Amino acid sequence: MSLNSFYNCTLVTFRPNYLDGRVASVTIPIRNLFYLLSYVWDVDWEMEWSAINADKSGDALNLLTKILTISTDRIIRRGLDRGYKDVSEEMFGVRGRIDMANTIKRNGFANARLTCNFEELDYSVLHNQIIKTTLVNLSHANGLDKGLREEVLDLTHRLKAIEPIELSQNVFSKVRFHSNIRNYRLPVAVSKLIYDQLMPSRETGKYQFVNFTEEKLHAIFEKFVFKYYEKHLNQTIYIGIKSDTVSWQDTYFEEGIDDFLPVMKTDVSLFNNESKLVVECKFYESALQSRRINGKELRETFISNHLYQLFAYLKNLEIKNNKVISGLILYPENGKKISSVYSMHGHKVSIKTINLDSSPQEINDAMLACLTPFRSMAIN
Repeated sequence: MSLNSFYNCTLVTFRPNYLDGRVASVTIPIRNLFYLLSYVWDVDWEMEWSAINADKSGDALNLLTKILTISTDRIIRRGLDRGYKDVSEEMFGVRGRIDMANTIKRNGFANARLTCNFEELDYSVLHNQIIKTTLVNLSHANGLDKGLREEVLDLTHRLKAIEPIELSQNVFSKVRFHSNIRNYRLPVAVSKLIYDQLMPSRETGKYQFVNFTEEKLHAIFEKFVFKYYEKHLNQTIYIGIKSDTVSWQDTYFEEGIDDFLPVMKTDVSLFNNESKLVVECKFYESALQSRRINGKELRETFISNHLYQLFAYLKNLEIKNNKVISGLILYPENGKKISSVYSMHGHKVSIKTINLDSSPQEINDAMLACLTPFRSMAIN
C-alpha cells in the first residue's frame, strides 16, 4: 500500500441513529484523528506531526505505526530504560544470596556449583517489552507500507535484547509512569491502541488491522473533550474539571427485591465557585432524529434520550450543589451545523456540533466557543 496524503484519508463509523433504520456515516481525517489523540496522550501535536511528516502517511495502521517507530527510535537514541530483574543461577562462587534448598537439591555443594539468587539490571522491563512485542506483531500485519515494515524490522533487531511478552489489557494497566520514563508515554499509548485494533488474520501468523469501532471513536472523542478543556482551563471561566458521580437526590428505596437504580456519571464537569457545567459527549452521526409515519418523514428533533439523560444530571446536581447548573451536549458535525441554546426549568442548556473535518485550529476555536453561552453564569 502506498502512503497517501493525510488530508485525503478518513475514518468512517456507522450508526443507525434514525428511528426508521437509515444509516449514515461520520468521517474524520487522519490528520484530525491524530490531533484528538495528541490530547488523549498529552503530547505536543504540532511537534509530533512535523516529525511524522505531514506530506506522507496513510490510513490509521500506517499512521500509528509511523508514530510508534519515530517515538521508539527517540527512546533508543536517548538510552533504553533498564530495571532490576530477579535471577536464579547455578555458578562457581557466590553472588547475591545462596538458595540453600535448590543447591542441596542439585547436589551443588558436592560439585561446587551453588544456586544463587540475585538482581541484575535488564532491558526486559514491562514498557520495553510492550513496545518490542507490538513491533513484532506489526511486522506481520497486512496492509503495512513496505518502507514502514522495514523500519519496524530494523527497530525489532535493535531491541533484540528485550524479551517479548504476551500482550493483554491487564499488561498495559500494569505500566506505571514516572519522571524517568515520561518519554515512554507516547509509544506505550500507541501500542495500546494498535493492540486494540490488531486482530489475528486468516493467514497463519498474520494480523489484520480492523477499522475503529464507534465505541472506540466515542471513547477518543470523550477523552479529547475532557483533556482539551483541562489543558485550556485558564482560557475559560472555570477553575476545575472532573467527572462527577451523581447519586439520585431525594430518592429512597422503600420496598422490592433490590435497589437497581443506575449510577449517573458525567463525561465532563467544569466548575467554579458559583457554577457548574455538565458536558456530555455523543459520537453520533447526527444530533437529530426523525421518524416516518406511513412513509412520510416528520420534522427532525434532537435525540430525546440524550436530553433526558442531561436533564437528570442537572436536576440531581442542582439539589446536591448550591451552584448554577448548566448543560452542554457535544456532537461531531456531519454536514449540518447545530448551535442551539435553551433555558430549561432554570438551567441553560446548549446543543452544539464540532466539525472534526475542519482544521485543528478551527476545532480549537470551536471548542472554546462552545463555552461562550455560559460565561455570565452566576448565582442570583
